[in-house]
Amino acid sequence: MKGNGICTVFNRVYDPIYRKYILQPTVIEGVFWQEETAARNTKEGLHEANEVRIFIPFRAKCQRSFGTLEELQKNPTAHFTLLPEDKIMHGISLGASLTIVSVSTFDYGGKGLQHWEVVAK
Repeated sequence: MKGNGICTVFNRVYDPIYRKYILQPTVIEGVFWQEETAARNTKEGLHEANEVRIFIPFRAKCQRSFGTLEELQKNPTAHFTLLPEDKIMHGISLGASLTIVSVSTFDYGGKGLQHWEVVAK
């Protein structure tokens, strides 16, 4: 899998100096960004069901390495992670961010196929 898109992941990290949570950005190159526009008809009426699927290869180029939540908390400058409720944005520039809803790991097959599938709204 090879993508040509760029995304920015914002992890929520506690800053002990300022004693508050901050959003730490990580730019990832080589992702595949797929937007889906849909609507859902319910008893209450028509509702938006738009979502974005981002496919992030394990081989994607980024400034930090992927780690667990514990690794991120111990060393936030070296790691990033993908968690529900974190923010993700298309591109690098400051714009509208989306909230990650779910993350699926596909770590089987060849190295070229291994990736994370992120669903965001």
